[in-house]
Amino acid sequence: MQTMSDDVVLDGVGLALVFGYLASLLLIGWLANRARGAAGARDFYLAGSSLGLVSLFFTLYATQYSGNTLLAAPGKAYRTGFDGLAIMLAVMGVVLVYATFATRLNRLAQQHGFITVADFVQWRFHNPRLALLLNLVLIVTLCTFALGNFKAIGLLLESVSGGMIGFATAVLVLALIMGVYESLGGMRGVVWTDVLQGLLLLLGCLIIFYSVHATSGAQSVTHWPGAMAELQRYARNDLQPIHFLSLVVLIAVGAAVYPQALQRIYAARDASVLKRSYRLMFFMPLLTTLPMILVGMSVAEWLPALPEQDSERVIILAIQKVIGSWPAMSWLLILCLAAALAAIMSTIDSALLTLGSILTQDVLQRDEDGVHSLRRSRLTSWCLTLLLALLAIVLPQTIWALMVFKFELLIQVAPAIILGVRWRQLRGSAVLAGLVIGLCCAVGFKLWGTEPWGIHSGVWGLLANLLVLVLWQRWSRD
Repeated sequence: MQTMSDDVVLDGVGLALVFGYLASLLLIGWLANRARGAAGARDFYLAGSSLGLVSLFFTLYATQYSGNTLLAAPGKAYRTGFDGLAIMLAVMGVVLVYATFATRLNRLAQQHGFITVADFVQWRFHNPRLALLLNLVLIVTLCTFALGNFKAIGLLLESVSGGMIGFATAVLVLALIMGVYESLGGMRGVVWTDVLQGLLLLLGCLIIFYSVHATSGAQSVTHWPGAMAELQRYARNDLQPIHFLSLVVLIAVGAAVYPQALQRIYAARDASVLKRSYRLMFFMPLLTTLPMILVGMSVAEWLPALPEQDSERVIILAIQKVIGSWPAMSWLLILCLAAALAAIMSTIDSALLTLGSILTQDVLQRDEDGVHSLRRSRLTSWCLTLLLALLAIVLPQTIWALMVFKFELLIQVAPAIILGVRWRQLRGSAVLAGLVIGLCCAVGFKLWGTEPWGIHSGVWGLLANLLVLVLWQRWSRD
C-alpha cells in the first residue's frame, strides 16, 4: 500500500520549468503596463472597463476557482464523498445569482464611473455609515482570503520540492512576483495572467482526472458505473438535505458578492459581454470541480485511512499512483503544481488588487490626478503584498478557520448589493440595520458553536438580515 512517506517530489528540471512559468507572468505584467491607457485609478483597477468576452470569462473563471479546487474540494470528497457536490452546485448557483443583478450593475458602473463596491453603495444609498461598515467587512474578508492562500502556496511549494524550497522563501518569492506584475499592469496585468492561469487550471483538472480514470480499476468512482452507484448510495443513506442546501446557499450567494468579482462586473465592456461570460461560467464546475471530487473519492478507495490533516494532499497521491503505473507521466506532477499555483495566485492577486482599491479610493483621500493616483496605487499594491506575505509566515495555522468564516461574513453584504440594484425604494438605513443584525447573528452562532437544524450560521445571519431590513423598511419613517 502507498503511504504519505512515498510522496513524489519535483526534481531540479521540474522546479526550473515551474519557475520559468512564474517568470512568464512578469513578462505579461510588463506587456500589460505598455498596453495601459490613461494613467488613472479607473484604468489601473478596472482596465478602463474594456474587458471583452475571452478576457472577462477567464478572469471570472480564474478568480472563482482558487487553490481549494485542487486541494480542499478533493480533500472534502475524500472525507465525506458526494458532500462535495454541494460545492459544485454552489458554484453553478453563483451564476444564477449573477443573473439577478449583474447586467444592471454593469450599466450603472459604466454610467457613474464606479471603481469600488462602496462607490455603488454610496451612490445608491447616500449613507456613509453603511459604506464604512461594508468596507470593514470586505477588508477583513479580503485579508483573511489572501493570508490563507499565501499559506497554501507556501506549503504546496515546500511539499513538492521535498523541502528544497522553504515555506517562508516560497511565500516571499511568489509575493515578489505577484507584486511586480500587479503593480506594473494593475487589473489589465491580473486579467492577462488570469487567461494563462485559467487555461492551466482547466487543463490540469481534466488531464489529472483522465489520468486517474485510465489508471484506476473499472469499479472506481472515476468510471461512470462506479460514480452512479456511489451517488445512489449517498442519496439513500448519507444525504442531509437541509445542511446540503444551506452550504449551497452560503457559497452561491457569498461568492456572488466577492468584491473582486463585483469589480469584474464593473470592468466588463458592456452588459451583453458580461451575460455571455457568466453563461459559459455556469458549465465550468462540470469540467473543474466535479472531476476533482471524483479523484478525491477514488483516492479514498486506495488509501482509506489517511489522517484528516493529510486528506487535502490527495491530488498529489493520485498523481503518485499514475506515475507508479506509467513512469513516463512524471510531467503530470509539474502540470499539477503549475495548475495549483495558477489557481492560488489568481485568487491572491485579485484579492490584493481589490483591497488596494478600497484603501486608495475609499479610505485614503481620492486623488483625481492620474499620475499621482497611479503611483499611489502601485505603492499600495507593494505594501499590501509584502505585509500579507509576512503575516502569512508568522501567523499560526488558525488562519484557515478565518478563511472558512469568510462566507459567513460575505453573505451579509448581499442585500446591499443585490436588493440595492433591484429594489429602487430600499433605504440605506434599512440595509444598515439588516447588515448589523446579520453580522451579529452570524458571529454569535459561530462563537456559540451551534448550527440549529444544520443551517450554517451565515445563512441564519442572512435570514435575520433580511427580516430586519424588511421590517425597518416597512415601519421606520427616517
